[in-house]
Amino acid sequence: MQEAKRLHGHLITSGLHQQDHHLRKLITLYTSSLHHARLLFDAVHNPSTYLYNTMFRAYAASSTPLHALSLHRRMLRHGARPDTYTFPFLLKACSALACLYRGQELHCQALKFGLCTHVFVGNSLIHLYGSNSRMDSARLVFDEMAYRDIASWTTLLACYAHSGSVEAARKVFDKMPQRSVVSYSAMIAGYVRGNRFREALDLFRELFSRNIEPSDSCVMSVLCACANLGALNVGRWVYSYVCQRNGGCVDSRIATALIDMFFKCGSIEHALRVFEGAKEKHVGEWTAMLSGLAMHGLGEQLIEAFEEMVGSGVKPNIVTFVALLSGCSHSGLVNEGLKYFDRMDSDFGVEPTVEHFGCVVDLLGRAGLINQAMQFISEMPFEPNAAIWGALLNACRVFKNVEIGELAAQWLIKDEPWNGALYITLLSLYRKAGRWEEVERVKMKMKEVGCRKDPGCSLIEVDGICNEFVGGDKSHPSAVEMSFNIGKMMVEFEENSEWIALV
Repeated sequence: MQEAKRLHGHLITSGLHQQDHHLRKLITLYTSSLHHARLLFDAVHNPSTYLYNTMFRAYAASSTPLHALSLHRRMLRHGARPDTYTFPFLLKACSALACLYRGQELHCQALKFGLCTHVFVGNSLIHLYGSNSRMDSARLVFDEMAYRDIASWTTLLACYAHSGSVEAARKVFDKMPQRSVVSYSAMIAGYVRGNRFREALDLFRELFSRNIEPSDSCVMSVLCACANLGALNVGRWVYSYVCQRNGGCVDSRIATALIDMFFKCGSIEHALRVFEGAKEKHVGEWTAMLSGLAMHGLGEQLIEAFEEMVGSGVKPNIVTFVALLSGCSHSGLVNEGLKYFDRMDSDFGVEPTVEHFGCVVDLLGRAGLINQAMQFISEMPFEPNAAIWGALLNACRVFKNVEIGELAAQWLIKDEPWNGALYITLLSLYRKAGRWEEVERVKMKMKEVGCRKDPGCSLIEVDGICNEFVGGDKSHPSAVEMSFNIGKMMVEFEENSEWIALV
């Protein structure tokens, strides 16, 4: 910034402050402070297209992309002709603003000026339409491009993946004439977003087999897949690779993902090692740590860690308090949880959201304080959502409170009549209370609605390969062999039980 000011002063005293080639460098230096850059730009009598593009680029990458579009109108009024760099910056601003209609206007202008055939403009249009869930238009732009580079293919792939069309994304990926780490990262992220975690790990292995170094975003997607699959061995390998690649230093975002992954895979020791090894512990690392401790029911350690975080000067955020309150709930620390909830706004400046209120309902419900939980719901500043009613219903099932449980179930079934899990919970509530007529009534309702509970699913990692088993599914190649061995074990168990009884 000081360099820019010194250069600006020199140009003014030399009378060169209106010369285009000097202004280009000066405005580029000033783009770190858009206010100063705009003041300088506005003082130019007839800005060139290059100067307009410099401002468009800065605004599109800033927190105020709308200024790029307003400046573009001024450009059109003054008769400056756009070039192949003008529209990509403006279309990027439209994508950031999710302003499709303005992007469509720019598309028409690009056609008018004969610039749509340029690959940069085409790629930006694909991203515009794709980010606004207009994949038909994005595909049409792609198909009509005379020349496509690797960015064209990757942009279309990423848009399909982001919109949830994983199969379409994979077809694009398979047809790509060449692939980069960005292509692999986009496809892996698409698999993770679509809960297809095994495919994500398979593609990650393929990436390595082609000697392509994964990006940080790719590593984070893979760690998310490991966390969901419980693939501890793969997660440990990724951790070792990241440490080796970075000389022992781990990026803050990756450290957060590692801590989360190790906790979800049940390796508390590795999670603590990553946390303790972080040179700087930001709110992300602390929150992942608190979430992991909460997940494993380590309430006392959770509170100690939270107080240590606050003492170190790190300010907790919304997600941090969700982890804290959830941990208190799972550990039965009712008084501590209520105390922290009351302190959120007054001591930490974090306004409670509906998710935090849901944690308190769960906290009270797990402790059997169902009437208090019901009163708390009635005093909430907003309407309870499905998560809150679900927490209350589950508490009523455990403590056999049929009256309030029916109220919660009625609200949930009205909102999600197809959700079989709700009926199963209600059945369990009635069975525990001995309300057999109500049990039959709920069964009839389930048949009438045509809902069923999703089958159970379990995962086990063997030799780095994750095997998934779904209740009632016999498609696994070793299903017959496993069924035979389980039957054999059951027979042996029964025989041993009889022998022990005789002894």
